[in-house]
Amino acid sequence: MALLSVFEQADALPPQSSPEANQLIHALIQTQAALTKSADPATRRWFSEALRTAGQRGGVAIPSDALTSRALEAILTYAAIHRPADDDAQVLAGLKEFNIGESDLKLMARVYQQARSRLSAAGRDLHSVYEKERQKMPLR
Repeated sequence: MALLSVFEQADALPPQSSPEANQLIHALIQTQAALTKSADPATRRWFSEALRTAGQRGGVAIPSDALTSRALEAILTYAAIHRPADDDAQVLAGLKEFNIGESDLKLMARVYQQARSRLSAAGRDLHSVYEKERQKMPLR
């Protein structure tokens, strides 16, 4: 997964084989699954609104068929303002169908922010690093 490679380059990953590392991997995989496969209307709306809001802000449409760096950023930014646990119990229930909880969103946000900050301090853009890593990955 290209996102994990980006986080590793930024030295933002939790220690390998730690519970946090396992939680992060699980959270990213399950968020990808929820984004692309959830049939729950409230959860679909929540993801759609997260991507739409970020697309309007950045002027770039963010596709909903993959968990890219931009999609993750959009979801985490939206989740910070519209927390599923506070805003809509149906959204939280839809995320829990994919075993995604509040702690997963917080962990992904912390690692993402740390990676973005460290890459920026080195004069690198997280999304550019992601795109380079994604190009190295074999197509599905």
